[in-house]
Amino acid sequence: MSLADVAEVYRELQDINRKFGEDIVKTVPRLEDETDDQWLERTEVLLDQAFKLTVTVKGGKDEEIYDESVDVFASEHLPKPIQSVFFTNRTAWSRNANGAEPPNQFELELDFRKPALVDPSTNVSDPTPNNSAARIRANDIMYFRAVQSVIKAKVLGKRTWFGAIHRSFAYDAGVWLLALPISLILSTHFMRVFFPVSGPLADFRWAFFIYALGISLIIYRFISAYIKWAFPVNVLADNKDAAWRHRIVLGGVFSGLAWKVFDVVQGLF
Repeated sequence: MSLADVAEVYRELQDINRKFGEDIVKTVPRLEDETDDQWLERTEVLLDQAFKLTVTVKGGKDEEIYDESVDVFASEHLPKPIQSVFFTNRTAWSRNANGAEPPNQFELELDFRKPALVDPSTNVSDPTPNNSAARIRANDIMYFRAVQSVIKAKVLGKRTWFGAIHRSFAYDAGVWLLALPISLILSTHFMRVFFPVSGPLADFRWAFFIYALGISLIIYRFISAYIKWAFPVNVLADNKDAAWRHRIVLGGVFSGLAWKVFDVVQGLF
């Protein structure tokens, strides 16, 4: 996504929230001795104040900017790089309703942070940690569907082609389909090269094979984390991340590895 995309999401959600506000203020009763013009002015102020969309933009080093206008996305004071963007219609309503919750409410968080490059505590079979989430609670089904439609079209519609690497059990699939077969092929090849059957170190053949296989899988664990770091869950184009350089490095590593495996397999026949 780009900041322009995020701003478009804000505008469309704000339009939905504004329409919700227009329906609400029509039901506001007149005060005693209040003229039509006075009532209209009071409800217009209420519409402007209580039905704003609050946005919080966070960056590194605890940088944070808060606003209730789409203009925030063009501000020169935005933190760089942006780590997350949060929308909600709850804050403005509660501020004007003695802390009460709106009957139709939503929160949208877009998390652009990278996963840890090395995180031994993470369960490798779990999805890549990311705080992005959409929460909608609405009494009005039309409101619910309108917000849901914007999120599906403008946010989920921006899926990256490499999203599969962040799903549950992606690591396990990589182990069984790529890492283990390649490790077995290369470990067998180098066992034959360094520890031939007729050589003086033949007794260490299988010790080397087991050790090489284990080291290969540890290397795969690091490469897997490196790939997820270089291809994060969500990408904000305006952050101008230099991860493309790492992607080139990864491309070179995998090209060299693929060529070596092909060469080894070809030598078997």
